[in-house]
Amino acid sequence: MPNVAALTDRIDATLERERDVLLELSHRIHANPEIRFQEVQASGWLADALDERGFAVERGVGGLPTAFRARLEGLREGPKVAILCEYDALPGLGHACGHNLIATMGAGAGFALAPLMPELGGTLQVIGTPAEEGGGGKIVLLEAGVFDGLDAALMLHPASVDQAGMATLASVKYEVAYSGVPAHAAMAPHLGRNALDAVRLALAGIDAMRQHVRSDVRMHAIITHGGDAANIIPERASMTCVARAADAGHLHGELVPRLRDVFEGAALMTGTTVLVSNASHPYAEILANAPLEAAFERHATRRGRTVTPYEPYGPAGSTDMGNVSQAVPGLHGMLSIDDEALPHTAAFAIAARSERGDATVLDGASVLAGVAAELLTDAAFLAEVKAAFERSRDVPEPA
Repeated sequence: MPNVAALTDRIDATLERERDVLLELSHRIHANPEIRFQEVQASGWLADALDERGFAVERGVGGLPTAFRARLEGLREGPKVAILCEYDALPGLGHACGHNLIATMGAGAGFALAPLMPELGGTLQVIGTPAEEGGGGKIVLLEAGVFDGLDAALMLHPASVDQAGMATLASVKYEVAYSGVPAHAAMAPHLGRNALDAVRLALAGIDAMRQHVRSDVRMHAIITHGGDAANIIPERASMTCVARAADAGHLHGELVPRLRDVFEGAALMTGTTVLVSNASHPYAEILANAPLEAAFERHATRRGRTVTPYEPYGPAGSTDMGNVSQAVPGLHGMLSIDDEALPHTAAFAIAARSERGDATVLDGASVLAGVAAELLTDAAFLAEVKAAFERSRDVPEPA
């Protein structure tokens, strides 16, 4: 079995040689933000770069034009390890979640491992996953079988701290559309049925629920259409609502039925009709994997990072990596690019193009490649990862 320390020395040497290419690629993706399912340039640049380094690249996998899968086979059969890239931007904010860094950390890990694969057993994949920001691209790929047969899926996310994982919430997003009856708002308002009133009552109903839900629950909504003119009773009005909870069981079993009652109750009170539709695939919570997180800490420490613990049910967001982690052992580590800026802010977009962001590209690529190298060379470690995955699926839901 190859010595992991010797492999990481070679990984870091390759990354130093590839430094300029990776940082230029990160800056180019940052300067050309593309929102979910429209990441034509970013996915193409990443796929081209992996192709140039000997990967067999499939484009448009899983029926998604901006998804790709790049493969390198090792010396013999063995574990199948995937490193994931995200590269979609946020509408109006650009790369305020740092996906330019996620993309190039993942690609960089592929660059670093490519020269080693002829000596190692197994298969390395770098998978380009579009539309994390609300589109559920990984879920589409999961359902299409792109993750079938994998022994582990690895990715890292920029943050304000160095942590081996992150607290996450299962989430759903609904488009809620009310239809009423228009009327002249001054001459004959009694003939109308106000769709905007239904939206307002639905928002009030959500607010009334807040006192009577678990502390991990989050509900947030915006009005997306409120009518066409002030002197016409609104015939149509709509809202987008996102609901989250620490586990998908509580979200779908308890919270969502209550929300649907609120939506339908608002229609009943106003004499309107309501149509509720899914605006995205439901996101699951991440299943943490302790051996993978320990490996993350080993390699992040090797790169001079100080890893701090995280609260599994602390402040959290949602990601489609949660769905992947429910299907195969997964790692979603965090590397700091700024001490204060939080994702989905203009400050974080600036940090994603900073010197510290650039350093994180190299650190993250080295960490990912190091963890992948352990999985590909250490059968006992891989067995621990798989055993932890099976145990995690038997853990009771939060009370």
